Amino acid sequence: MKFSLFCWNIANPSEERAVKQGEWLRKRSESVFVLTETKNSKGCLFLEKYFRAYGFNVAFSKPKGKEYGVMIISKHPLQESDFSNSINFLKARIAATKINFSGKVLEVIGTYVPSRDVSQEKIKKKKRFLKILQETLNKSLFSNTRVFCGDFNVLEPDHNPHYRFFEKWEYDFYQCFNNHQLVDSFRHLNPNSREYSWVGRTGDGYRYDHCFISNDLLPSLKGCYYLHEPREKRLSDHSAIVMELGV
Repeated sequence: MKFSLFCWNIANPSEERAVKQGEWLRKRSESVFVLTETKNSKGCLFLEKYFRAYGFNVAFSKPKGKEYGVMIISKHPLQESDFSNSINFLKARIAATKINFSGKVLEVIGTYVPSRDVSQEKIKKKKRFLKILQETLNKSLFSNTRVFCGDFNVLEPDHNPHYRFFEKWEYDFYQCFNNHQLVDSFRHLNPNSREYSWVGRTGDGYRYDHCFISNDLLPSLKGCYYLHEPREKRLSDHSAIVMELGV
């Protein structure tokens, strides 16, 4: 059987755009949808209610105030994972679940890492969140069936093109996954491809959205690619990343 995961930054949609996103997503065949850049907003609350009405299982910890979060929507029963229990900063930006699929329990973790610009406040916020996330990875129990995905707002160190404003601590976060036997599934299958999940106004591309999987899942990895259709249809400003396992 095939397990497929669809990870997408939905850019906190208005209710009108959320209706279009929901109708488009519901027709897709993936087992699990991990949606990032969610809010406690009319659009995101509509998506939660919409998918529950169609019999999907939804994990959505409502972000407080103007903060952002992650929503996981599954065609299979969801159980809460204890991965995020020790996170006490921007907790809604992590959604951690366990999914029983064909007799195998997969741990699916989604994150939406804060973006940043030149302001020291945003840089400090992102740096603190990444530090806590790395500490949580260090403390968490080892899982050989872990899928860790989302909008990391971080690039791989040899990203082409290279952007000088990214700093070592951001690249260190991308590389820290190697210490936990987690592999960039897209790069594993496509060592030389130049693909981007977000394109700026100047046409510069950024591979912000990633899907890491446990080393032990690599023999089951059947595909990983970026789907640009939702960005081209203007359902969001991000392309999605799709990952497929034969389990």
